[in-house]
Amino acid sequence: MFLLSACRRELYLYACLLLLLQPLNASADQQQAESLVDIAHQKISTRLENYSRWFDNFFSDPRSDEEVAGTLLRLRGSTIITEGESIQFDGKLKALLNLPNLERRFHLILSSEDDNARDETLKDARINQELAENTTDTSLALQYTQQSSSKFSLTHRLGFNLENGFNPQLRSRVRYSLPIASQSLLTLTQAVFWENHDGFGEESRVDYDYSFNQNMLLRATGQGLFSEVSQGYEWLTMLQWLTSFSASQALSVGAYTVGETSPQNQITEYNMFLKYRQRFIKKWLFIELQPEIYWLREKDFKATTAFTLSLEVQFGK
Repeated sequence: MFLLSACRRELYLYACLLLLLQPLNASADQQQAESLVDIAHQKISTRLENYSRWFDNFFSDPRSDEEVAGTLLRLRGSTIITEGESIQFDGKLKALLNLPNLERRFHLILSSEDDNARDETLKDARINQELAENTTDTSLALQYTQQSSSKFSLTHRLGFNLENGFNPQLRSRVRYSLPIASQSLLTLTQAVFWENHDGFGEESRVDYDYSFNQNMLLRATGQGLFSEVSQGYEWLTMLQWLTSFSASQALSVGAYTVGETSPQNQITEYNMFLKYRQRFIKKWLFIELQPEIYWLREKDFKATTAFTLSLEVQFGK
């Protein structure tokens, strides 16, 4: 009886020990499973982000410029032939200077390009006389990058217009990227700003990238702006198909629609474009061909064709 009682006590203690250890093991297994999920999520995020970033960098998207860690200098000259108008010539300059000994967080930016989210999509999609006249001002800005990674970035900028009455500007911008399944990436960008001329405002942008492979990408973009002087809520929707033929050649084919909500809710423009870009002779020299056709409300939606030939020189990117 004594032996049986001792065995029962040992079995009871053993059972209690198993019950105590089981949650610990389950917790460890759960943590390991979560760790594996996080690793897989990070790999997918990085891969999709790399695909999207490659096209942004190759086509000199202003969003990619804002997150450059080092120094960048870009010179761009364009010849623009628009139906019914004389030939136009346009020159642009952008310099991002990394300030030393500041952990690559501060940049001094000198630019004659339009970096506002309001026009960054249109900047590469269309250059006509009206847009050229509105984007020739040169600005100087100090940018602070509070945080920058493939998933999240936060930047702040203090700028001044050097040609149009000083016009101080303050802007903060946040970007968040979220992979969906294993082939698509959702990128949310939000900016708030104050300008001496335009007052307070906000800019929103949503990009959905579907990656067929590392050389082919479908992108849907929605963009909007509201400020004290805007035509209500100004919005843009665009669809692009981007493909790279090699590390030196890429093509973008797309269409977009622009609209506003004040004084009435209406569409102001339709546009279809094709943009071919290639490194030429040197890795830092680019040539770009862009035929397009657009319909403007101010011209009663009469079809207008245009062709832009651009030569671009880059250093440091």
